Amino acid sequence: MSSATLNAIQRFTAIEAQMGSYETELAYEELLNVDLYRVAARLLNAQPSQIGFFSSATQAWTSILSKLQFPRGKRVWVSTSEYAANLIFFNYLKLSREIRVEVIPTTATSPLDLEWVQRHLDEDVFLVSVSHLPSCCGVINPVEALGALLKGSNALYVVDACQSLGQLPLDVRDIRCDLLTGAGRKFLCGPRGSGIAYVSPRLLGQLQLNFADLHAASTDGQVNRVDMSGARVLEIAEKSFSALVGLHTALQEYVQVGGGQVSAEPYALLVQELRRLPQLTLMCDQFKQSAIASFVPHNMPAQAFVRQAREMGLNLWAGTAAHTPLLLKDLNATHFVRVSVSRHITLAQIEQALVTLRSL
Repeated sequence: MSSATLNAIQRFTAIEAQMGSYETELAYEELLNVDLYRVAARLLNAQPSQIGFFSSATQAWTSILSKLQFPRGKRVWVSTSEYAANLIFFNYLKLSREIRVEVIPTTATSPLDLEWVQRHLDEDVFLVSVSHLPSCCGVINPVEALGALLKGSNALYVVDACQSLGQLPLDVRDIRCDLLTGAGRKFLCGPRGSGIAYVSPRLLGQLQLNFADLHAASTDGQVNRVDMSGARVLEIAEKSFSALVGLHTALQEYVQVGGGQVSAEPYALLVQELRRLPQLTLMCDQFKQSAIASFVPHNMPAQAFVRQAREMGLNLWAGTAAHTPLLLKDLNATHFVRVSVSRHITLAQIEQALVTLRSL
């Protein structure tokens, strides 16, 4: 997080400690109920009414799709990049609704076989779910091209942008998706405990609510009156407001720099030099990637590699193939090392990191 984001969180918490929670919420009412939705909508080229906030990207994805009535026996398409939690959700639907989950094939150069999509798309496909970038590496799925193929079909289109929100430009009109979810804490550099969802009017109209909180509903004890005019009906009224205040600052900072991609030069240098190291195998190197580079070290386990790197001042992450099981099923490795390059990382820092990586 930037110092401005951290200061925004601390300032809110300090006022809350002094004045109380309700008073602080009132003092931030315009930011929390208006400005926050406007800046998020601007980032995604959506309407403020189509934006909802959650405690994480996973909570947004699962809580919204759990309100969708899946017709029994229909087909659901997923990408090989699908996050394991999403697959777990669909596996439960296989048991309860007898849906058929099919994996969109890859090609030699693309993680999505778009010709296969064209050939097999029919009325039996109820929903298509794609992780824009997988958890394991920086593979970029062509979500805009897929959306163009799905345009005009009855299939709902869901994009998990957890790893791409804040590092790739996202335009829900270009993507043509019905749901897009993302995390505040990753490339947006916001706080943990914040997640964003875009919900299309088409999807919102198909959701069946079993609960709506008091900010969007009322009851006389017998009959509920629910405001279904926007995605906020899907939120819980009680949120971490300090996290949302911090997310507001992080969103503003990202919009102010143009919402563009992570600088290509530092990432390109990192990948170029990693390819020259014979003691590791770069993952999914046949596909176009961005911001995340992952590899399997040959000389020590991934956890030991990461531990030694951190002792030398380099922050890496030991990932597990179980997080993205479809993409990594043929890798023959249970763990790998993930290197993430944010928009703040400079060429000099990449060169410094490479010294450590070469020594390891």
